[in-house]
Amino acid sequence: MTASRDRTSPFRRFIGLPGARGVFGAVLELVLWWMAGTLSWLVTVSTVTVPETVAAASTALFCAVLARVARRAMGFQAAARGIWLRWAALVPAAAVTDTVRLARWLAGPRGESLGEQGMPGTGSPKATGWRAGAMIALSSTPGSVVFYFDPDTGRIRVHVLAQGWPRLDRHVSSGSA
Repeated sequence: MTASRDRTSPFRRFIGLPGARGVFGAVLELVLWWMAGTLSWLVTVSTVTVPETVAAASTALFCAVLARVARRAMGFQAAARGIWLRWAALVPAAAVTDTVRLARWLAGPRGESLGEQGMPGTGSPKATGWRAGAMIALSSTPGSVVFYFDPDTGRIRVHVLAQGWPRLDRHVSSGSA
């Protein structure tokens, strides 16, 4: 019986089937993905109805399973970090200020920059998760987007249209808030 477990072990790991000890973590991850997907869908609809909620929940459940499979296939570990909460707190302020700054583009184009920034961390799966959180934070405002990560140098390339307070790009690249 142990020989059959050894043969299926890589398959189980690839698709994210937990061992006996990891069932709670797997279920928690699926629930979090499912809630995030459902809420993301529902906040974008004009009127929340029962059919819309059912469609959101069922689609989000399917996507939660796919998200777990993809995360496991990449060897990505998204260990929650306190710094992500600080970045998330800066994102709304950056989004509002970037929107105001970008409104000035209606009068005529302003400066933009294509820059590189270092990302602290190593090549470990947890550092990969940290960098993914950092890139999501940087790309979640209308004034900047991460368009490339060079794993050899640990640097990201960011296209910035609006610069100024709260300088989310500097907070993220330095690992502080």
